[in-house]
Amino acid sequence: MQNSLSAASNHQAAQNSSTRLRPRKKKRSALQILSLCALWTLCWGGALLGLSSCGLLDELANLDTQGTTTPPTVTASALQLKSRPSITQLAAYYCPVVIDDVIVRLGCAAILGSPPPTSALTFVFGVNIQIHNPNNIPVPALDILLALRLFDGQATEALGAICMSMCGSADPTCDGSPKPGACQSSQSDIRNLDDFAARIPSLIADIVTGKAEQELRKSTIAAGGDVKLDLAFVLGLDQALRVFQKTALTYVMDMLSGRNASLSVPVSAEGSVFFNLPVVGRLGVGYGPLKTTWQIDSTLLN
Repeated sequence: MQNSLSAASNHQAAQNSSTRLRPRKKKRSALQILSLCALWTLCWGGALLGLSSCGLLDELANLDTQGTTTPPTVTASALQLKSRPSITQLAAYYCPVVIDDVIVRLGCAAILGSPPPTSALTFVFGVNIQIHNPNNIPVPALDILLALRLFDGQATEALGAICMSMCGSADPTCDGSPKPGACQSSQSDIRNLDDFAARIPSLIADIVTGKAEQELRKSTIAAGGDVKLDLAFVLGLDQALRVFQKTALTYVMDMLSGRNASLSVPVSAEGSVFFNLPVVGRLGVGYGPLKTTWQIDSTLLN
């Protein structure tokens, strides 16, 4: 009887040991399953056409272990104000516009000075976007979507958005102009340009030329590599002036009364970077929201 119990115990221990040592199968993600199915379809179709080889089968076997369908990661900085007018310039410009009292309006030029030309009231801001490619093959970046809200969360909130297409490293016509289908995706959880339909047209007027063309040519993220994009944008002059006019009366009256004035502008930004992943195709990766506050005081920033 004791021998039987000992044998049964040894048999159970062997089973438990076998269970512990048996390797677990690695689960595939939905993205990897779609990739595998696509490869099988292409390979089977090639066989029907009489093609003698199918190198895709090798990729089919390696997709799961090499991670070639892992989306890149995207991070971004808060929007930095690079150039702006002073609060004094804004007050001098808006004073004759927002003051209704004729007598008080006479003091605009005497106290605040003559209105500056609109060309002196330009706003330029920048953003840094960092992309990491975790795959063992290069991944092309296609487009960048950026949206911002000025006076975020306030009654004077204004929405703007811009879409830029990346360029080839040797593209002489690179200017960021969106290509057909740019900043669009079938993903329901990724922001597309259409998601910002309430945007003010050209509130973000354009990408600042010069260095921007070099940045947009960084369209291929090397295997296991990183790319940092340093981009700058200019607000549309007329659009921005209409937005800032909504807050002007308070600081204009303060300065006419001899009080110091400043303006705080809560800013929020978000967006997506779109890639061309092998087999999967167009895929967007979101970033943000990025919140900050722009301060406008008596100093100039340019």
